[in-house]
Amino acid sequence: MVELLSITMVLILGCFAGIITGLLPGIHTNTVAALVLASLSVLLHYFSPLSLGIFLTSMVVVHSFVDFIPTIFLGAPEAETALGVLPGHKMLLEGQGYKALKLTVMGGLGSFAMGLFLQPMFMFAVKNGYYLLEKIILPLLILTSAYFILTEKSFSNKSWALLIFLLSGVLGIVCLESLPLKEPLFPLLSGLFGISTLIVSMSANSKIPEQIIDEDVKILDWKNFINYIKSILSSSIMSVLPALGSAQATILAQSFTKEKDHESFLVIVGGINTASALFVLTTLFAIDRARTGVIAVMKNVLTLDLQSYLYLVIVSIIAAVIGAILTLQLGKFLANKISKINYRKTSIIIIAFIAILVFIISGFMGLLVLSVSTAIGLLAPLSGARRIHAMGVLVIPIILYFI
Repeated sequence: MVELLSITMVLILGCFAGIITGLLPGIHTNTVAALVLASLSVLLHYFSPLSLGIFLTSMVVVHSFVDFIPTIFLGAPEAETALGVLPGHKMLLEGQGYKALKLTVMGGLGSFAMGLFLQPMFMFAVKNGYYLLEKIILPLLILTSAYFILTEKSFSNKSWALLIFLLSGVLGIVCLESLPLKEPLFPLLSGLFGISTLIVSMSANSKIPEQIIDEDVKILDWKNFINYIKSILSSSIMSVLPALGSAQATILAQSFTKEKDHESFLVIVGGINTASALFVLTTLFAIDRARTGVIAVMKNVLTLDLQSYLYLVIVSIIAAVIGAILTLQLGKFLANKISKINYRKTSIIIIAFIAILVFIISGFMGLLVLSVSTAIGLLAPLSGARRIHAMGVLVIPIILYFI
């Protein structure tokens, strides 16, 4: 009974931590995990290693749902949700922000549920095909990036796309490998996808209309089944290979999605974000490799045998249900309020808030990176090229990693 109460308590604490990290841009699950690792000697006096693993697992799963709220409603992305800003914010300005959020939740639940049944197959594939994946990821990333550039409509757009890809890539190399910058992805992606999007919307005198709440979104249909498969394939590859994350998995999934099919894309992004939490856990169990900061901490905290792995899978199922419900309720509340506020003033406040957070986390150097990344992020809408090319900020450093 005491053990059950302890597990319930850490599960609730983990869900609460996932809400906080999801709602506050710049406060990542890796930050909380690092605090757990730094306090490990003290925490182990009060909690078992399994309890700490439950805390970390529930936090990551709930975070994977909740962090789409600031992405869609505020335009403040994290690495996992950066590309979701574009279709999500567009739907918000069309009065469908809540529907956009529901699509990400639907993708998360659908992909997670399907991923559960595929874990034995995934485990077998990881143990037997890990080195094959390492060989194909480099040409896959290069071909995907080239495909995005070459499918631009005109020569001018292709030229701008290549320039944006290279500029963002150089910025990524400098920030991720050379600058002594804490949480470099926060100013990088906030500028490329968040602040630049807000500036464009402000310049167009956009106004947030009243949001539609009763959108009918079907989870079980053939179209979304295919989207779940795309999410699972992308997140499973991400969970195995080093230097890859949810953002890179989204880039792979983007190549399988029609450019203007915003709804499918949001389902896929939501699916990748949540399913990856399950796949990285299985990767740790199967081949003892940690592919995220949280899983790396868990590896230091807990020896993952079959029993503890099954415990954490059950916890992740409970956390997924809690995360989905919380996200929809919080999103509905925000959707009912957001049309009543002044969009321009709100955008300025959000930009100032992000800048302050960047300064607190990364200092003056972070503000400089934020300014440069915002300038590069503005090139795409001003030139008519797609903003997907700005993901060169992550793709080029990864290509260099695998060369």
